[in-house]
Amino acid sequence: MLVHGYCSSGSIWPAVDFAQPKLEFLDPNANRSHDQFAQLLDQRAQQAALASFGVVGHSQGGPAALHLFTYYTSGLDRAEGPRRIQSVASPYQGTPLASLGSFACGTNNNMTPAGAATWLSGIPTWARSQVYYWSTSNSGSACNFFTGLLLTDPEDGTVEQFRCQLPGANNMGHVVGWCHTTGMSNPANYTDHARNQALNAAAAR
Repeated sequence: MLVHGYCSSGSIWPAVDFAQPKLEFLDPNANRSHDQFAQLLDQRAQQAALASFGVVGHSQGGPAALHLFTYYTSGLDRAEGPRRIQSVASPYQGTPLASLGSFACGTNNNMTPAGAATWLSGIPTWARSQVYYWSTSNSGSACNFFTGLLLTDPEDGTVEQFRCQLPGANNMGHVVGWCHTTGMSNPANYTDHARNQALNAAAAR
């Protein structure tokens, strides 16, 4: 299952990079708690009659998948393959931007640094061990001048590298030259075809 993040306008993952069987989760322009997001992932899988699935998640899509795996029984539990949950630029430890009422679709308590710490305290090691994650940042000019004033380098215009870290999970590395979304100084990190093809090859299904 290909999953976008908080307040996404819609489809983000390049279709050509991912082979069947696949399912794209779409919940455009939405502001969900991790729990609400997780339940929507499960509902989408049930609607598509997926008996099992892995997740490739961008941004909040990673924590939402981890929340689903931790607190609910779903097809994610029955996924077969090397990597159950893979994520790119996910704010496991939050982002200062989520505290701002003017941040995209509004304040998201699960993604504030304090809210993320509270959420993470309930995520056990056995669940974290199933996550493989990447962080990204710009090369050259800041991804976004205004958000750059609020974030600590290295950052991708939305999430700082150190807040992408998920202790107990599998850190797949930090990649320079990518920003969080479109309209920033570097390409959006979910358009990295080489990484996407690696995500596809390792994805549990």
